[in-house]
Amino acid sequence: MGARGLNSLEITLITLIMLMALLTLRVPLYIIMIFVPITSALTYGGLNFATYIITSALSNPTTWGLVSSVAVISVLVSLYSETGVVRRLSLELSNAFRKHVVAITLTPGIIGLLPVPGGALMSAPLVDYIGSQIGMSKAKRLFINVWYRHVIVYVYPLSSVIILASAVTGVGLWDLVIRQIPVAVAMFLVGLPVLGFSWGGSRSGVKLGALARDLTPILVAVVLALVFTPLDGILGVERISVAFAVTVSIALFLVLERVGWNVFLSSLRDRRVWELAIISFGVMMFRELFLNMDLKPVTGLLLSYGIDGLLMVVLLPIFFSTISGHPTAGIAIATPLITSTMGMDVATASLIYASAFIGYIASPLHLCYVYTAQYYNVSLIEGYRYMIPATLASLTAAIAISAIL
Repeated sequence: MGARGLNSLEITLITLIMLMALLTLRVPLYIIMIFVPITSALTYGGLNFATYIITSALSNPTTWGLVSSVAVISVLVSLYSETGVVRRLSLELSNAFRKHVVAITLTPGIIGLLPVPGGALMSAPLVDYIGSQIGMSKAKRLFINVWYRHVIVYVYPLSSVIILASAVTGVGLWDLVIRQIPVAVAMFLVGLPVLGFSWGGSRSGVKLGALARDLTPILVAVVLALVFTPLDGILGVERISVAFAVTVSIALFLVLERVGWNVFLSSLRDRRVWELAIISFGVMMFRELFLNMDLKPVTGLLLSYGIDGLLMVVLLPIFFSTISGHPTAGIAIATPLITSTMGMDVATASLIYASAFIGYIASPLHLCYVYTAQYYNVSLIEGYRYMIPATLASLTAAIAISAIL
């Protein structure tokens, strides 16, 4: 219970209202992500609680791993944009894939294997350019970049999210992966109407040398992020491996593209670099806020209304993923509650994973969504025009597939 007598359910509602109101008023996102968690913490537990949330976020090594990773990724993205390489790479990818619909959907998915939220920034310029060529609005580009970034990783067996789901539910990893493949197919198909089924493409031949050179820094970042993973444990900073990997990729980019010192300095001064770093810290404050509130009133409300098993399996993971901006919270918090009330089997575990993951994609705290919206300078609310229908359709497909398999 907070200092003013408000419980976690009331604070959560206030938080969501503040988020939506400020987003509607188009307040800069980096301001929102600092103002809202601090205000919510003050309302819930007073000055001492708010101070604890801020210091916890500051002292958490994960915060600095995230902030540093996002910062260096932002610099790499800025370099791609400043030098015009992103335009050339987009053209070559379109030529390689032949069809715009293939290029604009597979590119975010391939780059999405970079295991950090800021990785969405790498595909954002590519989707931006291809989208502009086929007359796609910025809101649609926002949806495409975020949605298709997550289709492949949804069934990626080395994803930490699906590994966590397997461990927490006690269901075999491959049992879980196999059951998600039809859902991933459904997710891919659900997004196609937003593209308008634009099957046009490039008729030009692909320049393999240029494609290899321009794509190499991104691919190296993905590979090195995996190779450097042990550094996270050695240094005690989660995802610091990604920061090191992308730093190497920046150096490689400077050499391969023969970038001048002035261009490099311009990228370091790019406003998006520090704005996204601030947003990252704000998200970590949100995380600390919800980790340190007593969430029993939230789950108690659902149980008091006698919500049946299916709705609980769907709603609880969605709720916790949405308010935390990460599917691991939906899985880790909801699974024990669901298990204690109705047990666990493969079908239930599969639906918990699907609900948590698909629900988190549309969260206003989802970093990929936040970063892409910031990059395109478009409101999160505009993206919901496409995100919400796609999310509902995918959840419906997941429920139906879970019932059949």
